[in-house]
Amino acid sequence: MPEDRLQKFLSNAGVASRRRAEALIKKGFVKINGRIAAIGDKVNAEKDVVLYNGKRVAPVCELFYIALNKPRGYISSRRDPQKRRSVYDLLPQNLRDKVWSIGRLDFNTEGLIVFTNDGDLTQKVAHPKFEHDKEYEVVLSKPIGDAELNRLRRGVEIGESVLTSPAKLKVRTGRGAEGQSGQYILMTIHEGKKRQIRRMFEAIGFKVKNLKRIRMNKLALGDLPPGKHKFVRKEDII
Repeated sequence: MPEDRLQKFLSNAGVASRRRAEALIKKGFVKINGRIAAIGDKVNAEKDVVLYNGKRVAPVCELFYIALNKPRGYISSRRDPQKRRSVYDLLPQNLRDKVWSIGRLDFNTEGLIVFTNDGDLTQKVAHPKFEHDKEYEVVLSKPIGDAELNRLRRGVEIGESVLTSPAKLKVRTGRGAEGQSGQYILMTIHEGKKRQIRRMFEAIGFKVKNLKRIRMNKLALGDLPPGKHKFVRKEDII
């Protein structure tokens, strides 16, 4: 059996995402054949014994893919010092410690979050270089015109020397996902900077009233009710 990079092995085994696995390795929580592991180490799943926190890591696990409609008022982290409600509380209890989210949504943003323990999928969807689409429904506090939309289509500065990639925007009038009549915007980006969409509109003088993610790559939120989840296939996502 060929060797895999340690963080990939840990991710495929459902321990953590690759990024999180790197942090665990750096902190000394992982051992290979009795020695503390280091970034750059490789393992052979048939020959090497890998321990995380003193427990052996099984090289094969069942893979899960879950779509959740996150309500407002929930954090995307697993735990919170402020004791706020977590999206993990909405998942099946037996899976809450086995999966992680691909792409977070902030406290006041709602919509589609994907959970998995598939490290390869996480890498392909989350890494900016793959430029997978993320589509949002945006409701603003006031109408927006073509001039401002075109600024977003070209990219705007949302911080010191931070220029966003061009966004795709369509203005719609009618009932959006919230069921409210009026103007709303369908906005597609492939980046994932912190509070990016809210900051993009703030940069051109607009405040986001409601923000909802309705699609990640191939997977659309559809009519999944807030707070509910469903199991999907990897092929539904990428």
